[in-house]
Amino acid sequence: MNAINKADESCYGAPELVHPKVKPYLVIFLTSLGCLLLMTVGIYFKYAPHNPVTELETVTARIPLGISTAEADSLMGTPPDAISQTRGTLMNSMTLLSADNSQSAQQGSVQFYSLRTWHRGDRYATVVIDQSDKVAGHWTWSDHPPSSKSQFNLNQVAQSILKLWRALIG
Repeated sequence: MNAINKADESCYGAPELVHPKVKPYLVIFLTSLGCLLLMTVGIYFKYAPHNPVTELETVTARIPLGISTAEADSLMGTPPDAISQTRGTLMNSMTLLSADNSQSAQQGSVQFYSLRTWHRGDRYATVVIDQSDKVAGHWTWSDHPPSSKSQFNLNQVAQSILKLWRALIG
């Protein structure tokens, strides 16, 4: 009778949470999952954009087309840092072809525009004013091209994963 009671206790007593044969596989699975999580976080922080939107870019994007020069200046908050005149064809609110560009005449009539430019840090904002003293376009730009690290490159990600894998495995 004692042997039966002991067998019952092992089956119905304090059960183990994981079957002994499953434990090694669970450890391997959880370790792999943890490594994948760490790699994902590392890749995200390495390739995440490092150029946050500036106040100058936000203000410029909110300027409606067709408002007067004075209204645009008041929205920007300060007078422009530079004002220049140019001839060209405005393709859309963000593309101005200069008059000497061969495509300019093909895309429309060449007109005179006033370019009002603001400079804050490494960013510039340009507001295009047409002959009727109204905003015809605007854009922001920088002298410095975006770094290659902010561009998501699948090949670089694959190489990083391969290097990490080789470092872990040996």
